[in-house]
Amino acid sequence: MAHSANKAATVSETADHPGLQSSTAPLSAYSDTERTFLQLSLALNRRVGEQKGLEPLLSTATYDYGVEIPDWDWDTLGRKCEDLVAEIHAWGTDPAHAQRVPFLLDLLAAYDVMVRDGMGDDIPYSERVSTMLQVPGHRVDQGVIDQLQADLSELLVEAGFPDDPVVAMDHWREGQALFGPALVDHGHALLAEAQARTHARVWPMPEGHQVHLFFPTGYPYRGYSDYSRDYQGRVFLSGDIHWELAGLRHLITHEAFPGHQAFSATREARFRAGLMPVEGTLYFSNTPITPIVEGLCEIGQELVGMIETIDDRIYDAHNRLSKAVALNLAFDCNEDGMDVELAATLLATNTYVPRLFAERYCRFFTHPLWCTSYPHYWNGSEFMHECATKMQHDLPAFFTMVFTQPHSVRTLRAAVDAHVAGQPNDPSSRSRL
Repeated sequence: MAHSANKAATVSETADHPGLQSSTAPLSAYSDTERTFLQLSLALNRRVGEQKGLEPLLSTATYDYGVEIPDWDWDTLGRKCEDLVAEIHAWGTDPAHAQRVPFLLDLLAAYDVMVRDGMGDDIPYSERVSTMLQVPGHRVDQGVIDQLQADLSELLVEAGFPDDPVVAMDHWREGQALFGPALVDHGHALLAEAQARTHARVWPMPEGHQVHLFFPTGYPYRGYSDYSRDYQGRVFLSGDIHWELAGLRHLITHEAFPGHQAFSATREARFRAGLMPVEGTLYFSNTPITPIVEGLCEIGQELVGMIETIDDRIYDAHNRLSKAVALNLAFDCNEDGMDVELAATLLATNTYVPRLFAERYCRFFTHPLWCTSYPHYWNGSEFMHECATKMQHDLPAFFTMVFTQPHSVRTLRAAVDAHVAGQPNDPSSRSRL
């Protein structure tokens, strides 16, 4: 897919808007409905956090919403959710708010499932996934996985490795291994390259946006993006493992540019400038926001043109295979009760990864909070690739939708389809953008 320079105004041109000068909104800035929605979001975040061990609202470090967090129990949260649905439906007759209605209703539908789950309702895993995330509530077809394995094997042979994916992947990893000073140097160089490419090809970053890269030891995640506020962020990549160069390239684009750091900084700039409604600042796990963001992060390397070598293609193929197999195992564990040890064995066997790596994956997709989030990786990547392909002749408009407008999966699909309606559309296969 051809890339075009973004024609939209730069973020720095709008960030000096005389409105909000910090990521804090005064209480008087909200309507009664907005205030109640924020209180519901914050109170639900607290309740879910108490129950699951981690809070799902990941944007509270960036925004001080200026509302008191009420101590609502699950019953009250459910009633507030019902009342808000009725209030927001009524907004549909108000031209000033009508375009916000579908997105808010989609968030409230996800909130309702969280409340029911919190109250102890026995909601099937497939229903939680499909309602919360608006992605398919089922496994990836085995024929798709077989093809992904075949594609990976073909690439490995093309690169000169044995026609045995287990042996070939071991040899490939050995040749790609980075550690010590070389890992740090490559990481910082790739971060600078990804930031420059994102600014030029995807979306201009706010002035002063700084991202610091760390490789901590004893770290529980392979990679993590920590965005604070005022265009300051950190990316943590595990210092306990040997990285493949191609894997490092992918994780930098996923966690930083054009992924999480770029998305978060742009949203903050838009909110400061009065160009983003408050609901657009929420990054709430287990809602139909996250397949868009994680899907963007997953295809980010494509979007900035950094899938350039056969090693990049091998990593991309292996990453897609791993996400698909892990998604099916997430259903096996969370819906059918498969033993996690067996799941780790199957993941290691079918994706050619070390056992310890497979165990870490399995802990993630069986975590009480993240288990219903995990399907956003595979499904989000497929969805965002489909949307970008549909809009390949007008990528600036697509990036405008993704970076500057609040969307759920449903509303983004509708916006993309409306944009391309009446235009010739040649749906491509899974060829790279």
